Amino acid sequence: MILDIKVPDSSIALQAEEFARSVSDDMLFNHVMRCYYFGELLAKQANIKVDRELMFVSSVLHDLGFTEAGKGTNRFEIEGANAARKFLLERGVEENRTWKVWHNIALHVGDLNLFKDEETRIMQLGILYDLTGLPQEIKLDPKEVDTVLQHYPRLDFKKNFLKLFENELDIKQPYPHRFHFCTCIEHQRNGGLNIPVPQDVLSTAPFTE
Repeated sequence: MILDIKVPDSSIALQAEEFARSVSDDMLFNHVMRCYYFGELLAKQANIKVDRELMFVSSVLHDLGFTEAGKGTNRFEIEGANAARKFLLERGVEENRTWKVWHNIALHVGDLNLFKDEETRIMQLGILYDLTGLPQEIKLDPKEVDTVLQHYPRLDFKKNFLKLFENELDIKQPYPHRFHFCTCIEHQRNGGLNIPVPQDVLSTAPFTE
């Protein structure tokens, strides 16, 4: 238990954590666990009640696409969502619930999850906090954040997480991703799109590493 936050003790939650631990290196596992705890802190701060099991399972499995468990030709968030849903189905989780987890994971790259149900929105904010510190108006108690970091240190996360994406691009060519149609139109109209620099995005996270 960290900061009076107890990980859901249902069988599927415990199995999901064990599975994520078994297929991830320390850096990636610590990341998904921080995302969960940051989400819980944000929910507590906003006094929002969420389906904690659903949020936990979605959080700890959201980066399976960077592991052997999510290996495939599709982009990592789709492969990760497929791997998570397969894992849950094999353990008897009901179909509708497995699709909720699938959608949470498949859409976590981008902003769509921020417009969905509370579990999904809070889960997404937890991920964003660990990655970029966004949105900027959301603040967490620095002491509570430090406590989470003591249990799940970042392990040079900003640099090593970028390497996962670079490897993703190296092994999947051409990369199976489509730009938003509006992005394509705007590019064709004036060619002046401001494309973010990934290192700059990751560097905005309120952490030294």
